[in-house]
Amino acid sequence: MGISLTGFTQNDSLAQVYAAEKNLKELKEEQKQLTFQKYFFEALSQKAIENYDKAIIALENCKNIDPNNTAVYFELSKNYLAQEKYVEAIAYAQKAIEKKPEEIFLLQHLKDIYVKDKNFKQALEVQQKIAIIKPEFQVDLIILYIQNNQIQNAKNLLITLEKRGLLTENLMPFKQSLFPSKIVDSDKIPFDKKTIDELKSLYSNDKTFEVLSQILTKQFKGKDYLELEKNGKEATEIFPAQPLSYLFYARALNKLKKYAAAIEVLQSGIDYVIDDYTIEADFYDQLSLGYKGLGKNVEASKYFNKAIETRQKKSQ
Repeated sequence: MGISLTGFTQNDSLAQVYAAEKNLKELKEEQKQLTFQKYFFEALSQKAIENYDKAIIALENCKNIDPNNTAVYFELSKNYLAQEKYVEAIAYAQKAIEKKPEEIFLLQHLKDIYVKDKNFKQALEVQQKIAIIKPEFQVDLIILYIQNNQIQNAKNLLITLEKRGLLTENLMPFKQSLFPSKIVDSDKIPFDKKTIDELKSLYSNDKTFEVLSQILTKQFKGKDYLELEKNGKEATEIFPAQPLSYLFYARALNKLKKYAAAIEVLQSGIDYVIDDYTIEADFYDQLSLGYKGLGKNVEASKYFNKAIETRQKKSQ
């Protein structure tokens, strides 16, 4: 009996020690998770009020606690992107993708960074990976093909999508831009002889860029800048692959002294200028005017000179 009781006592002691160690380990793990959550929510709060540096510090603390957490790398990337620190944003996005290589939203985030950095080649490569995983995302390849000057690939994909019945309403402007249709005008009056009202009537029945561009041209020549602003904005939305949409819109904005907005529009649209030195030079002229209006004479001079150089290319 004495031996048996001693055995029970030793076993009870070992069980208590094991239980205590287990509880201590669980408590430490629980405290670790609570600390992680505290820093993570702090990061989200700081990002919400655009305190990106503080958000990054909180996320670095999260990373030290849990170096394998994909969400931490994703949030770090988003905070660096908000600061336009593209190198860091890309690096952390790639770390997140290493952990979850087929996570669509991570790949889309990386693609968006490349687009904002105007690295359209890398953006296209990422989008092609996305399209392999999710074929329905093929439609997003079209604009990237255009931005990479792969016009034939864009056309081929549009044809393929149309054959499969996947040509959505959103893609129609690209089809109209890349495959411009000829307008059948029964009265045979040339566009430049039509009034704006006649052109607007025609456009209401035949929404092609050919008609809209004539409306924009007449409004610009007639110095109707408020209407040009409205219709120019509509043109960039309906025909986003047409550089003239952005050019007319920016011309109106510059005339209305909305210089910063004009510059933003021009920077968005110049990527669609392909092998057309005249339009490219016009973009630089408008950028020069925009920067001059903001009092940024160095940038204004730079784009003025680029316009001259581009026109010289045309004459060669």
